[in-house]
Amino acid sequence: MRALAGFTVAVLAAVGVWIVIAGIRGVALREPRVARMLRWEDLWWRAVIVLVAFVAGWVLTGWPAAGGVAAGCATVMPLLSGTRRNRQRIEARSDAVASWAEMLRDTISSHAGLREAIAVTARVAPVPIRTEVQALAVRAERESLPTALRRFADDVGDPVADLVVASLLIAAERQAQRLAELLSEIAKSAREHAAMRSRVETGRARTYASSRALVTITFGLAVTLMLFSPQYMKPYDSFTGQLVMLAIGAMFVGALWSLVKLGRPATTPRLLAAKPAHLELR
Repeated sequence: MRALAGFTVAVLAAVGVWIVIAGIRGVALREPRVARMLRWEDLWWRAVIVLVAFVAGWVLTGWPAAGGVAAGCATVMPLLSGTRRNRQRIEARSDAVASWAEMLRDTISSHAGLREAIAVTARVAPVPIRTEVQALAVRAERESLPTALRRFADDVGDPVADLVVASLLIAAERQAQRLAELLSEIAKSAREHAAMRSRVETGRARTYASSRALVTITFGLAVTLMLFSPQYMKPYDSFTGQLVMLAIGAMFVGALWSLVKLGRPATTPRLLAAKPAHLELR
């Protein structure tokens, strides 16, 4: 009892020291990104799906191991579909940034100023980045243009947007000439980048189609055996059989998880990765 009390006091003391050090050093606050936050609405319905899958697998088969495998699959499958949507969102955002750069180029070519061009294009900006561009137009009226542009780059979080913002920063801070030509080249590069991503996505689509077919065939075979050949599945009734089923199910779920990891878009290094806390000091 004394050992447990001493251990508890030591842990509390260590936590207190850590809090004091963190308070002295300070913590840089970042604005939360909606696209990356795990919302409670998503969390609770996913938990419900996992629980229902576990109960259904156990009740329908009478095997707790089958319930665990079903729960694992129910956990991974939404992530698999969510990964594909995330890649499509990133591709659409890069294409939208390229379209916005072309809008800026055309507006600036008509002898409009940079602030005016941002305000005009904010009304007709592509949908994937329209909210960010409109926020940029509002910030450009209330604070310095370089600070607003850097915050816009952090909101979009796309390497192509960083290239566009870098050229706009040069124009805003140093009055760079031939900005329209520079935006044209950046838009062309962004189009090529989006086309490359589209080709990669086409190749990945075949892999995902094969994976979905494999999952369907595997579950269909398991259900068929349980319905029409119960004697073949009878060895799984024992404790050892349940352990074997858990091991097989863990490998199957692990294979699905590896597809999720492989399907996630590669993180491209950003040119402008400034923190909002730093931007407030500029």
